[in-house]
Amino acid sequence: MIANARKKLASKKCDLIVANDVSEAGAGFGVDTNRVTLVDAAGAIDLPAGPKAFVAHGILDRVVGLLSGSARPRKRR
Repeated sequence: MIANARKKLASKKCDLIVANDVSEAGAGFGVDTNRVTLVDAAGAIDLPAGPKAFVAHGILDRVVGLLSGSARPRKRR
């Protein structure tokens, strides 16, 4: 999934891809929780699983960080 997200990041010339493994239990469609990995030029960050609103806030926090040029608050892989 991460390798595919990195390819998509490059091919679409995006700043950020949100990778969402919908086959994972408790994530994706039909449930109230989700778990995603944010992939950008600096690497990938796993957001903790949680309610979809919590995950959405994590995505928005990363977007704000990219727009402001601030350092990444979480560990990269």
